[in-house]
Amino acid sequence: MDDDTLSRRSFLRGAAGATAATGAAAAGAGTAAAQETADGSGTVEVGAGEQGLKYTPGTDSPLYVTPGTTVTFEWVSGGHNIVVDGQPDDAAWEGHEPIEDEGFSTEFTFETTGTYEYYCDPHQSVGMAATVEVVEELPTPEPTAAGPPEVPDSAKSLGVASFIAMVATLGLAFFFTKYGGDYDPPDQ
Repeated sequence: MDDDTLSRRSFLRGAAGATAATGAAAAGAGTAAAQETADGSGTVEVGAGEQGLKYTPGTDSPLYVTPGTTVTFEWVSGGHNIVVDGQPDDAAWEGHEPIEDEGFSTEFTFETTGTYEYYCDPHQSVGMAATVEVVEELPTPEPTAAGPPEVPDSAKSLGVASFIAMVATLGLAFFFTKYGGDYDPPDQ
């Protein structure tokens, strides 16, 4: 005699396994979206950012280099220049004052330690300025705060939708397991 009934314990074991698998998939999506890379190549993009009014790196945070590093300045949008605003006394950086367009590049080897400040003449009034810090030893990156990774809204929505679909499916499976089964054919 075969018993085709599903015990409550077997049902809950299967439901817990499915929930754990979905949760692990959602957590993996959030971790992948939170990963970032750092550019330590000694390259500055001129005219970067959403509106094309930044030096990247340099505007939001200084570019740190060691003495003897050659930094390449690459124009990624048009109508920009590099005007030196301040530099160490022994330095001889002249920047690049002619206005250039996308595709242009220039480079300079920073030898003297200290702070080099510069700006874009046409866009200085809107904050297009930057800094290069020439230091003997590069600063170590600060450790990120321990805690959960940032999860994008799309991953959260996908997780909520998956949870609702699982609960609905498991609820129907439980209902049909408990109350479904052999039906008598209708009388004819």
